[in-house]
Amino acid sequence: MTDVLDRPGFAVARWKAVAEYRSQAGIVDVEHAIEELDELHDLIERGPDWNTLVKITVTFARPVCELLTIEEAARL
Repeated sequence: MTDVLDRPGFAVARWKAVAEYRSQAGIVDVEHAIEELDELHDLIERGPDWNTLVKITVTFARPVCELLTIEEAARL
């Protein structure tokens, strides 16, 4: 599986969502690069049919300049 963020011309988005669907050939991954989490709803509604959905994994995809802890971020 090619990472959606490694594709040429793909802008670096904040999130990567991978939706897994059941198919006759097995599990099919559909990758989405999104900026805001509320975009995911519309992407899933567009299909494939959400009744075939197995799971969705959302990952923070932006490179982090500094690896902050929760406590350090609260002080910013």
